[in-house]
Formats: sequence, C-alpha cells, structure tokens
Amino acid sequence: MALQRISLLSLVLAWGCVASSSPQHTAAAPPRDLQITDPGLLGSLDIEWKPPPNVQTLKECTVKYKCEYRNAGDRDWKVIFTRKLKLRVGFDLSRTAEVKVQTLLKGWCTNDVEVQSEWVYATFQVPLQGNLESKVQSFHCIYHDWEYLRCTWQPGLLAPRGVNYGLYYWYEGLEHTLQCSDYIQDHGINIGCTLQNLSQAEYKDLSICVNGSVAATLLRPLYATLRLHNLAKPSPPQQLVVSMSASEELRVVWSPPSGQTPPQCLEYEVQLAEEQGEAKAAWAIPSRKTIAHHGGMLTVPVTAVLLCLMDCSHNIIPRMAKKPRAF
Repeated sequence: MALQRISLLSLVLAWGCVASSSPQHTAAAPPRDLQITDPGLLGSLDIEWKPPPNVQTLKECTVKYKCEYRNAGDRDWKVIFTRKLKLRVGFDLSRTAEVKVQTLLKGWCTNDVEVQSEWVYATFQVPLQGNLESKVQSFHCIYHDWEYLRCTWQPGLLAPRGVNYGLYYWYEGLEHTLQCSDYIQDHGINIGCTLQNLSQAEYKDLSICVNGSVAATLLRPLYATLRLHNLAKPSPPQQLVVSMSASEELRVVWSPPSGQTPPQCLEYEVQLAEEQGEAKAAWAIPSRKTIAHHGGMLTVPVTAVLLCLMDCSHNIIPRMAKKPRAF
C-alpha cells in the first residue's frame, strides 16, 4: 500500500512538472507610431510603423504584421502580410487613404497558436484643388498587344477653354515621375497619351496622374493606379482558314495574334450561326461536347454556317464556310 501511494505521488509531481513548463499564451501588442507619408510619386504612399515595445522578448515567436488598406468609399480592403516595417502601395489621392495594421504572433510563446493584436489606424488626404467637375472624364486605358499603353480622356465639364492637360506616371524602378511624350490631340487639346517600353512596369503598380493647367485656374487632378496585365488587349487571331469535309464536318484553323501577349494568357472563343438569308444571324457558342479544340484548330459537325472567331480582346473576324470539300 505504501508503495502504491509513493508511485501515485510521483506521478502527480511529474505531471505538475510538465504543466509548469508549458508556455503561456503571450498577448500580442499592436504596432506603434503608424504613419502614412507621400514621397511625391502620384499616389504611391509610404506606410511605416514601429514594432511593439516587447518585441525583443519574443525570440521564441515569429513576429509578422497584417496591413490592410483602401480608399475611402471602397468596400473591400487589400491585404499584405509582411515582416517588414515599411510598405509602399498605391492609392487614389483624390480620396482619403485608409490603413490599419496589426501584429501577428505565432510560435512557442503562443503554444503555436496565432495571436492577433488590436488594430492601429491611420488616414491620409492630400489637399484637394479645383472644382470636382474640372477633373477629366471618361479616363480609359488599354495595354495593346502587350506592347504599348494607350490612355484617353475627355475634358472636365467645367474645364475652361485653352486647358492644357498633361499625363505623368511612375512605377517602381523609376527614380522620379515622368511625363508623357506622345499625346493624342483633338483641336489642339491633349485627350490621350501613348506610353511605350513599359515591360518593367508589368505586374507592378503603375501610378498615373492627369492634371490640367490654365491661367489663374486650378483644376482637379485625376489619379489612377493601374496593373497592365489587367488592361491587356491582344489583336484578333490571324490566318483564319475555314473548310468543310465531305462528311459535313467544319474545320477551323487559325494562328495566334501578333504582338507580345504571352501565349498562356490567350483564350479563344468560336461562335457559330446558321445562315438566315438576310435575317440577322443568331450567334451561339458550340457545346463543348461537339468541339475538338487543340491549340489553334477546331472541328465541329455542322452544315452551312457563319463563323465568328474571337479572343479575349473581343475582336471579331466573321467568315462564311464554303461548300463541303474533302480534306
């Protein structure tokens, strides 16, 4: 009996030893001194903060930060996870920039459970100049063939006569902002710009500002942050050949479009329609069950049809299938 009591006591003491050595959850303190500053790069703002005061004591834990940012009025936040203490991200400077950052801890000090701190917040707003109706309208950009960017706009509703518009841009890798050197004009007024040699800006934030000036009048600038791959528009497919076999099977062959668009970024769509005489053809996409699509070739059993081949640029090439011939 005495031996059993000693064994039980030893077990309790051993368990107490293990329990006392288990880590306690460490509370995560938020970052300090969150600041947003403008380096003068057309909407690319610097977000900077200091680590929590107790970060030196957290050697057994991984310390990361979660940064969320958006412009006032946007529904969704953009999210970045980082171990750095400084970020540079793009905003629309015509609206207030909103940023929040929190600390994330995980490791031995938190029993390998991620612990989040409270959020810290900051906002930034540049002084707005000019009437809102003086800002350019209908601003639109297309990255043609992965080779050049063309942006167009219309003068603001309250823009005075003789206004002189200028487009300025910047992306990571440039030492300073640059001005467009190839403007599109209408009756002597700049209404667009073509930018070449932007391969270094692909998959980066491209910050753009379109501003105007006229004697003694302040105009509201337009700010935009673009991603070129989201604006890409290839040319239509080339060398479209349509033929029909004796078994009335339509065969369509084409070549990729010209330009520098990466092949993996291209998708094609073929539309067919029965000939309706002078009536308007009702275009339809063939069922996947009837299509054998390999690269730039498609075979589908049909009779006389009109063919429309388009790519993701929505450029359309209509062709009429000829009478059946063997191939």
